[in-house]
Amino acid sequence: MNPYLFTLLTETSGTAAPSGTDPVRLIIEYVIYAAVIVVGILILLLLRRKTRLPRHGELRGKLAAFSEDLESFRKETESGSFTRLKFMKAMSKLVYRADRFIYVTDRMADKERDGEIGSVSVLLGQARTELAAYKFGTRGMQDSGGISAAQAKVAESVSLFDRILARDAQLKAENTKK
Repeated sequence: MNPYLFTLLTETSGTAAPSGTDPVRLIIEYVIYAAVIVVGILILLLLRRKTRLPRHGELRGKLAAFSEDLESFRKETESGSFTRLKFMKAMSKLVYRADRFIYVTDRMADKERDGEIGSVSVLLGQARTELAAYKFGTRGMQDSGGISAAQAKVAESVSLFDRILARDAQLKAENTKK
């Protein structure tokens, strides 16, 4: 047996707790346990908030903002105000946002079993493919056709989300009548 482990075991086994423990020590231990539990609950609440799926209206607003960002990026690219490094950084951010939207819409489609939200995810995937061509260098900075195509796909997904919101409002009205 390892001599270090043996000495550790003999030291800890020799210090058994006395039968009459100090009440102050006991209270301090329970306060520490309560603090650990409260911190754990707060961490779980923060994780839940962070991983929560957005509501349909929230997602539609974020998609509309993404479409506007793509449009302004296209205009800035056509004016030639970007250096190569700034262009690549901005393109990477746009591709990341598209990836995030694809992930969120795919999770929403799976959770709600909604084919229309799945269609939004497919459209966003096509827009991401158009943008990725710039990120990986297969398209040049001066060629803004892919950015326009991506913006059109995102705008189409926003209009599809408008139909989803109208459908949700209609279903809500039917449920309140009953």
